[in-house]
Amino acid sequence: MSYQSKIIVGIYSYLQDHNDKEIEALFEDAINVFNALGSWVYGGTSPKIVYPELQLFVKKANNSNTESFLHLLDYINWVGNTIYKKLEDNQWIEDHYYESFTLEQSNDVTTGLLFMWRLGWLIVSIKDTSKENEEPMLLQTLKTFDNLFDAFGGWVYNREELINVTQSLLEFESIFEEKFSPIYDEILEEARNMMENIAKFLHKFK
Repeated sequence: MSYQSKIIVGIYSYLQDHNDKEIEALFEDAINVFNALGSWVYGGTSPKIVYPELQLFVKKANNSNTESFLHLLDYINWVGNTIYKKLEDNQWIEDHYYESFTLEQSNDVTTGLLFMWRLGWLIVSIKDTSKENEEPMLLQTLKTFDNLFDAFGGWVYNREELINVTQSLLEFESIFEEKFSPIYDEILEEARNMMENIAKFLHKFK
């Protein structure tokens, strides 16, 4: 789901600079894939719910005529193929599979999704930066990011208690006491800003 988060953030960033109805519709399809994955991973629906949404999203992305959007297309296809392979290996593919799932429609849940997408983007950014600079993977740090991502996932898709998010955020805060290579400075600054915003979000529930 973190890789799909990067796609969503990438499309959102593109739309900040372009008034493009075609890509705006594609953004909704990208979110549908994310929600299908979330309903499976956290909400207990069948994994077969993912393929129809994935197929539609990748097909629409590849039919896009927007030249300035093409920089994202290779990544979309790579992520799509990776998810497809997982589904295929486990025989979870049905072209027209449908199973309803309920995602609470509220500003708070929407905010939770925004935090998940940003966390996912940061997780992928750490992995990419590590690989590009041939630095050892920050496994413990990544686990801390993953735990906060999962806590939000449990709350958004399975209506688990927000206390899990609060506890994971306390763990997350501890990473800023550690020393990291300067190559991660920009990512960690983004992570710190996000952490502060999550803390403000949680404060309203006290």
